[in-house]
Amino acid sequence: MKKLICALLALSLALAMTACGGKQPTETTAPAANIEGTMEELLNKVIEQRPVEFAGGVFPIDLTDTSEDGMWSIKSFTGLEDVSMLTEAAAYEPMMGSLAFSMVMVRTAAGADPKAVAEAMKSGVDPRKWICVEADDMKVAGVGDVVMLIMVSTTGDMTAQSFVDAFQTVAGRNCDFVI
Repeated sequence: MKKLICALLALSLALAMTACGGKQPTETTAPAANIEGTMEELLNKVIEQRPVEFAGGVFPIDLTDTSEDGMWSIKSFTGLEDVSMLTEAAAYEPMMGSLAFSMVMVRTAAGADPKAVAEAMKSGVDPRKWICVEADDMKVAGVGDVVMLIMVSTTGDMTAQSFVDAFQTVAGRNCDFVI
């Protein structure tokens, strides 16, 4: 009797597994996968990977604020005057003090070229936006549809490259580009 019950359980398990199997997905040659998560979440993960020695905070950048102040803020953080190629943006900056540090992440819109967005960000952002201090190390890196701009004043081991390395760790792969 026990053998019969074991055989029936094994058979039902085998049938259940084949019923749940389903069709295998076909392989496609899709572009590199995008990183999941909001820009705020990704910035926090980068900071977890590469901690900073100051109190900072992550905040979203309102891409819909087309007022003069809103556009000034967008330009100050991203270096961009046209945000139609973005769907989301956030920044991580010091809460107080005169530290030259800014890390910004943007998600590019469908059809936008992330590398072109990155180049526009790098050429448009002001490394002296803090007036009394200046970032002397800047990199812009991209993975999928996410672009990260990092500006720092190099002190000790705090370099733009160290944050690019942390971004790659969070993404789980190498950057598509670093400029």
